[in-house]
Amino acid sequence: MKHLIIALLMLLPACGHASSKDRDALRRKAIAPAATNGWARVPLDREAQKAFPELWLSDAQGNRVPYLVERDGLWQPRELDLEKLAVGTDSKGRPTAEFVLKFPQGWQVREREQLKIDLELKGAAPWVCRVEVSRRLEGSTSISFQRDMPLHVFDLGDAGTRTSLSVPWDFKIYRITLNAVQGKAPAIKGLRVTATTEPSARPEDAAVSPKLDALNRGQWKLSLDGPDRIIGAEITLNPPVAPVSPSFVQIVTPAPGERDSEVNRERSVFSTGLLWNLPALETISNRISLEPTTTDCLHLRLPEGAIPSAVKLLVRRDVLLFPAEAGNRYFLHMGGQVQSAPGNLSALPDSSRGVYQREALALGNSEPDPQGIAKATQPMEGTKPWLPWIAGIAVVALGFVALKLFRRES
Repeated sequence: MKHLIIALLMLLPACGHASSKDRDALRRKAIAPAATNGWARVPLDREAQKAFPELWLSDAQGNRVPYLVERDGLWQPRELDLEKLAVGTDSKGRPTAEFVLKFPQGWQVREREQLKIDLELKGAAPWVCRVEVSRRLEGSTSISFQRDMPLHVFDLGDAGTRTSLSVPWDFKIYRITLNAVQGKAPAIKGLRVTATTEPSARPEDAAVSPKLDALNRGQWKLSLDGPDRIIGAEITLNPPVAPVSPSFVQIVTPAPGERDSEVNRERSVFSTGLLWNLPALETISNRISLEPTTTDCLHLRLPEGAIPSAVKLLVRRDVLLFPAEAGNRYFLHMGGQVQSAPGNLSALPDSSRGVYQREALALGNSEPDPQGIAKATQPMEGTKPWLPWIAGIAVVALGFVALKLFRRES
């Protein structure tokens, strides 16, 4: 009987490992209070981005607060009618189009953040054109749209085509002019304008210089200190080089214990845009858009003879949108169990003007989270996951034997 009791005591600890809790991973960040009631925007920092999407919001009392993740198409695009459209050429013989927007009832300038302009073009490929955009209000003078990297449209046949562009919606009358960079500029036969809110069109949060290592011919490794959400790249090529199309591959390193953990996996990353550097024509293009990819390692592939002299990766982190009351304190919770708020916030009628005209709220420093709920930890290293079940069955069996022996002795 004595030996059975000792065996039971030795097996009991094995049954308790699976139910232990780890609160060390529970962290939260305070959100700067909003100045007025309404929609608030909170860009994630690197620590929060790493935890995404295992996040939840609460007020100071721990009540769950609903939120949306900013994304393309969050506010439904709408095609706009045109009061007037004139197409032809300007005094320099360049293809030109001018149009006047007709607003839907109740709409005004900036009801959406951007105007997506789809051009109907006719010309013999290959050609590349830089796009000049000017805009004005009725009775006012034109103002040119300026940006760090010029807008381009192109048709390179099998190498790719782009005939649309996005510009901020801040006026009513727009004029589009095509300047040929390569080939002959096509004629503008018509156009279509869509009002959109596209978070992808806003500037990046950071431009990070990766470590650049040459691999095989036409291939380079781009390495970061840690994973980040990459949405584009600025790549300057050694001149002269005509327009070329780069490609990107994400290198995925399996976690320890995964099958084939010693072999890295590759995943193609969708990209749009062309690169070139032609000093004789005073034109250069070095910006590429990538599908959002969270990684610390990319491989860049270029056609033979195209060599990068400088590379920067453009980082943009996710943004949370939520209804905030003026002056209230809110917290972003990371780690542990996610506490989802009830209901469907996306069912509300949204207006992008109410969000993007406000300054984003900032996250504070990370601190322990007293309102978080820890997840059950895994059995400690060296303990098989099925051992607590075997131990539990053994305890029941030994208890039954002990009971029979006790009855015999009595």
